Amino acid sequence: MSNEEMNKKMEFIVEQQAKFAADVEILRKLQEADARRLSNGLLSLVDIVGNLTRAHLETDQSLQRLAEAQAKTDERLRDTDERLRILLNVVERHISGNGGSHHHAP
Repeated sequence: MSNEEMNKKMEFIVEQQAKFAADVEILRKLQEADARRLSNGLLSLVDIVGNLTRAHLETDQSLQRLAEAQAKTDERLRDTDERLRILLNVVERHISGNGGSHHHAP
């Protein structure tokens, strides 16, 4: 192999190495950009999950308070129903004349 052929082959190899190094640098930069995007996406996802968790806990607390308020309302309605039944019985006895009224006939 002549010196000229050897120089051409070496020049070709050097050019290929330079091209390869440039391609590797481009890939490295792309990988860094992808890693940043992935990291930002994961941070956003963690933030969203945290917000959803807080909202879920607040909803659970609201539902618990609502259930407690409903139980109190039900209890008050039972008390009111009982008092209304008693009042209706008194009124019915009074109307039917069995209420022990002291009206004197004229």
